[in-house]
Amino acid sequence: MPVIGLLLGQLPEVRTTRLLSTLLHTVAPRGTTVVELTASDLPLHAPYTDAPLPTAGIALKRAIDEVDGVLVLTPTHERSIPGALKHAIDWATASPSSLVGRPVAIAGAAAPRAGYFAALTHLRTVLKDAGATVMGQPEHALSVDAASFDEHGACVDADLEAQAKELLAAIAGFVVHQARASLAAGEQPATPVAPVTPATPARGLTAPSDPVAAVLAERAPGPPSPTVGIPAFVDAVSTADPLVETSDPLAVSLRTDSTTGAPTP
Repeated sequence: MPVIGLLLGQLPEVRTTRLLSTLLHTVAPRGTTVVELTASDLPLHAPYTDAPLPTAGIALKRAIDEVDGVLVLTPTHERSIPGALKHAIDWATASPSSLVGRPVAIAGAAAPRAGYFAALTHLRTVLKDAGATVMGQPEHALSVDAASFDEHGACVDADLEAQAKELLAAIAGFVVHQARASLAAGEQPATPVAPVTPATPARGLTAPSDPVAAVLAERAPGPPSPTVGIPAFVDAVSTADPLVETSDPLAVSLRTDSTTGAPTP
């Protein structure tokens, strides 16, 4: 049963942000648990490398360590991700980073017809630089605003609900796939690599580590070229002889004497 940590960048409206978080918890696939990752009380500065982590930083890193994957949802702030979201990622990557090798899915959250591409591009760059295993295409986005929920907080936008279900199903499947891939890689015994014997250099060569010199020294024939899919080579190319008589009236009118340059009949 995968546990997905939700790291949610703040939308322009507090109420919409909270209701979107509730919706994501509600539409999670059966057997999948969504846990919101809170980044409160973090210091305003980035983590120091020569000072111990504060309690808030340790709590955030422990919360990420306890989930199987992370879903990062971001709105667009000035063509980038919100500063608070970037700050939380900075603390999550404090040494030792909690994001290295961790499955992470990203999605945009914006009002209908509003942009999110620039924010997602920046977010993907930040997470990849942090060592996370970021889910690739397709890009996911949620079109959400205050009108997406009624006065009781229920989602009344069928498209938003469908987008949220698709997003949670994608991240759950991605997390399970990464877990199986890691398990398979751990069970497979490592194949010993045979030692490489350096080629014997030809007489007079002073740099036996030169791969080109080593190949030339062996004087071994190259591999045969395939006979299918490669055009045959020819020694000569046949082209039309410009001095041959032609019946083209234009060519006749342009014929000139090679010595004087005067037209010839």
